Amino acid sequence: MPTINLNKGGRIIGTVDSSQAAARDEASGTSTAQGTAQISAVQYFKNTGRGAGTFRYIRSFLQFDSSSITSAVGTAVLNIESEGTSDTADVIVCASDAFGGASDDLINDDFNNVDFTTAYSSQVSTWNDNGANNAITLNAAARTAIQNNNSFICAVVDHDSDFQDTDSLSGSGNTTVGIDFSGTITLVVTLAGYGNDVNLVASANIGEVNGVASGDISEIIGV
Repeated sequence: MPTINLNKGGRIIGTVDSSQAAARDEASGTSTAQGTAQISAVQYFKNTGRGAGTFRYIRSFLQFDSSSITSAVGTAVLNIESEGTSDTADVIVCASDAFGGASDDLINDDFNNVDFTTAYSSQVSTWNDNGANNAITLNAAARTAIQNNNSFICAVVDHDSDFQDTDSLSGSGNTTVGIDFSGTITLVVTLAGYGNDVNLVASANIGEVNGVASGDISEIIGV
């Protein structure tokens, strides 16, 4: 059961705009220092004010070195350590090609490098705050990306407004969660394939047998 530590991660504060739709479609934002704790790591912000309102999104991006995973992935769980007490946003994990699609530094223009058509998880409606872990089960699309790419990159965004492209707030306010990018953020992968123990070694801990990846093994000595 390989555990991959976060290689790079950070948030981007999107440019403020006069409507929800325009704020969501902004091409850039302001990336903040990578690897630091952020009490506002995912957010939808709305201020109706006088006259035109102001709207803004904050998105977070994570990058893992998945080059060691070459066989089929049976399960994948993304573990994210929280920061602060904000727990009001429902979030979702999506595909992304931030970090230059590899392991470059996060830049301002990565703000819109989110593939909203490819969700990597279901909606996460409960966020554990104050440094607690948030375990997010990733889906088949994510598992395929982990297997096929040397770099697994994802975005964590607000579900109710950002992902669904709608104004989820009836008035001024925000939905927010915090992430500690300097804390424990891991990708835990279980490899598919041969599903039995070998010489008392649990199948989940077997990556290959005699140089053959477990995902390519259907039988060992006829079993």
